[in-house]
Amino acid sequence: KTQIKDAIKNFEAKSNLVAAETEKVLLYGQLPPIAKMDNTLGTLKACKHLALSSNTIEKITGLKGLDSLEVLSLGRNQIKKLDGLDDVAATLRELWMSYNLVDKLNGIEKLSNLVVLYMSNNMVAKWSEFDKFKETTKLEELLFVGNPIHEAHKDTDYRFQVAGRIPWLKKLDGTPIDDDERAQGAEIVAG
Repeated sequence: KTQIKDAIKNFEAKSNLVAAETEKVLLYGQLPPIAKMDNTLGTLKACKHLALSSNTIEKITGLKGLDSLEVLSLGRNQIKKLDGLDDVAATLRELWMSYNLVDKLNGIEKLSNLVVLYMSNNMVAKWSEFDKFKETTKLEELLFVGNPIHEAHKDTDYRFQVAGRIPWLKKLDGTPIDDDERAQGAEIVAG
C-alpha cells in the first residue's frame, strides 16, 4: 500500500511543486492505492483542494493542520462514515464523496460552510438522514443519485422530499430546484 508521505513525494516528483506550499494537491489513484489517511496530511498548510479519490481509504483521518482546505475529494474509496472532518469543518466548502459506502450522514451538521456535497452512489436509505442537513444552511448543490433513497423514490416524490427538507438548496443532481418543488416539498415534509 502507498503511504501518504510516499504519495506526497510522488506528487512532488511529478509536478515539480513543494506540496506544503501548493494549493491543489493531487494524491488520487495511487498504485498501489492509499489505504490510510494520516497526520502527514497536516503538513499541507497551503492546500485548498486535496484529492484522494480512487484509493482504498476506509476512514477520514489526519486532517488536522489543513487550515486552508476548501475542497476535499474522496470519491471512489471505501469510506463508511463522515467522521474525521471536525478539523476542517470551518473552511470546507466542497466535499466530494461519491462512490463510497456511507449510509448515515452523521457529522455533516458540523460542516457549516459546506456549499457543494457530491454523495452519489453511497448507501443512504432513510429520509431521517436528511434532518442532519439543518445546520448546513449554505449548502447549494447536492448530488445524491444512486443512493437507495434515490432509487426508492426517484419516480415519485424524491425531488419534493429533498426540496422540502433542504429548502435553501439550489441544485439537486445537476438540475436547479424551483419554487414549486420547494412549496410541494414543504407540504409533504410537514405532512
